[in-house]
Amino acid sequence: MSLAKIETLLSQKIGIAANIIGSHKIAKAVQTRQTACGLPDFDTYFKVLQTSRQELEELIEKIVVPETWFFRDRKPFDFLINYVRSEWLNKSGSTKLRLLSVPCSSGEEPYSMAIALLEAGLSVNRFSIDAIDISKQAIAKAQRGIYGKNSFRGEDWIERDRYFQQTVAGYEVIAPVRNTVKFRQGNLLDVFSDAETKYNIIFCRNLLIYLEPTACTQVFNTLDRLLLPNGLLCVGSAETGKVPSHPFISIRQSFTFAYRKSDIIQLQSPLRETSASTELKQSLPLNKSHITQIEQPRTLAGNTSSTAIVTRQSTSQLPSKAIQSTDKVSSTKTHSGLELARQLADVGQVEKAINHCQEYLAGNSTNVEAYTLLGTLYQAKTENAQAERYFQKALYLNPNCYEALIHLSLLKEHRGDIVGAEIIKQRVQKIQQNTQLCG
Repeated sequence: MSLAKIETLLSQKIGIAANIIGSHKIAKAVQTRQTACGLPDFDTYFKVLQTSRQELEELIEKIVVPETWFFRDRKPFDFLINYVRSEWLNKSGSTKLRLLSVPCSSGEEPYSMAIALLEAGLSVNRFSIDAIDISKQAIAKAQRGIYGKNSFRGEDWIERDRYFQQTVAGYEVIAPVRNTVKFRQGNLLDVFSDAETKYNIIFCRNLLIYLEPTACTQVFNTLDRLLLPNGLLCVGSAETGKVPSHPFISIRQSFTFAYRKSDIIQLQSPLRETSASTELKQSLPLNKSHITQIEQPRTLAGNTSSTAIVTRQSTSQLPSKAIQSTDKVSSTKTHSGLELARQLADVGQVEKAINHCQEYLAGNSTNVEAYTLLGTLYQAKTENAQAERYFQKALYLNPNCYEALIHLSLLKEHRGDIVGAEIIKQRVQKIQQNTQLCG
């Protein structure tokens, strides 16, 4: 059937997962474009798609999801402000902060990033933002910079008159803000193939949930290449289960979903662990330039171990005995079934990862990490009911499981249970307060 062939073509070109977008939506878009082209059936239209880049772009316009607004999910922008004030301004000197927003949709996100940086105290000549989206229509609207009330449907965050001027057509972003953002149409899977620009911060939110596993892997390889060492990556709330733990280390801050690109080589294991792992809740110290021993969380087998880690910049300065000791740790480390599940999740084999988790739970029915990992895996598949079930099981075993609480609150919010989500958020805040007091 040609619809299946068209779905395969779209997956190859832009990486979308037809089961997430929905075959019904794709079929409706194809039918609309088929009619517009005056073609008799899907078979004929498929042949046109294979040879016409322009028609492929027209079809993509019908499929992409342009849902966005200013300061959507406010926490990442609060985090951006705090990062600039507490870290960037203290060490940047005269360098320029470079940011990337991809996909940028119709521009609300990159403009929000620019406004947040101005609120943080940066002048317009201290930062620049590149903004990329596959949709020509979205880029055209972003470059125009005029928005209606729907683009401001989030909570009030700033004094609008400081950054927008009201016109007959709507609210227009003022020129100083607009000039900090450079918009460009392109596909993240190939637009950066020969790019030399490196970024301090990348916002890549609410794209990964629509992509096939192989496309997600390609995206993360690109983001890794684009990010500077210790650079920051922000993803969407439903995408944390897709983020590989190397080199992206989770930053434990509520509802921010930010990761730092680590230049740290973990020598204890050749396997990568997914961001769903409890280990990632332990934020590594920033800017380490020496060997240190850190106490690892309890392993899946119930033991604890101390693991040597070393940055790439300092390996040449290591004493030979230190290197030998870390090699010994690497060669003797064994891996449990749950670690294999994390590895499978890391390379996009979600179903196999789920099966391994289930097998592990058959003999370890009280393991909180396994239930939490299963929750993130089902959330990555957008099977939210199953995801919620496993997060609840994790919380039954450990009521203070930070990661399960975060994901569960988002799932409740997604299905409209605002009260339930707020109660869980309050629990998270209390846990953070208690942690700070204990620390």
